[in-house]
Amino acid sequence: MKSTHGARDRAADRILALDSASYGDERERAVFMEATTFGYMLTIYVSIAVAVVAAVLGQLLLPVLLLLLLGLQSWATVWYAGRRGVDVSDLAFRAEANLKRNAGIAVFGGFALVLAALAYTIFAGHGLIDLPAVDVRSGAVGSMVKGAVIGGGGGLLVGALAMGVKNRRRAHTGEPGEHEVPEED
Repeated sequence: MKSTHGARDRAADRILALDSASYGDERERAVFMEATTFGYMLTIYVSIAVAVVAAVLGQLLLPVLLLLLLGLQSWATVWYAGRRGVDVSDLAFRAEANLKRNAGIAVFGGFALVLAALAYTIFAGHGLIDLPAVDVRSGAVGSMVKGAVIGGGGGLLVGALAMGVKNRRRAHTGEPGEHEVPEED
């Protein structure tokens, strides 16, 4: 096992804050880690699907960025586990044959489709499907886009403000969190 006292390890520890009460007890932590893995896998499959669609539509940057982000996510997982003595590749090879086959087809097949669509776009000068350009500067579409952006920003601010107020009230009243059990004397 490698030393886990380097700058990257300390940064990872700060990001994760594993000693935080937000992870709950052992059962809650285990469920949270399972849920995180589920989210991780769903993100992989959805990102590959979006990258394929974007590449088919002739986009170059978005599919590449999505694949790079997937690579970063996977690299970070392998690095973090390896620093703590866990070989992610060894764990992956222990999976059932049909799980490995399906994941391999989805991931490597998706990457191959993205690369093929990108190659077509680069050499043909347009995507496999050519969509007409939409003017979002004026008209009904422009108004809807502007309203969606302004509404999304407003919703983000209201949500952040509500969370801040709730946390401040909880800190001032000393009330336990939703799932915390108050201490008995």
